[in-house]
Amino acid sequence: MTQCALLSKIANNRSLTGYCENLIRKINFKNSGINTKVNLNQALKNKKSTTDSYMFFGADVIHPTNVTRQHPSIAVVVGSCDSLCSTT
Repeated sequence: MTQCALLSKIANNRSLTGYCENLIRKINFKNSGINTKVNLNQALKNKKSTTDSYMFFGADVIHPTNVTRQHPSIAVVVGSCDSLCSTT
């Protein structure tokens, strides 16, 4: 597994925290880690019916960097309805 980091970003204290958090998420994902997890007890505490099924969505947008400004932004949406995100 490899992950590039730009010295100019690490040296920039204004954006260091966000840059390092993003870097750690990428490394964790590449190592099959889980970056986020739905707290089902919290998410479903106000459910109206015990027979309803639920789907959770996540969305993100990746914008081009200064190096790749000619490329468009990429938007993604994912959804889950497996046994971990359903009341069925």
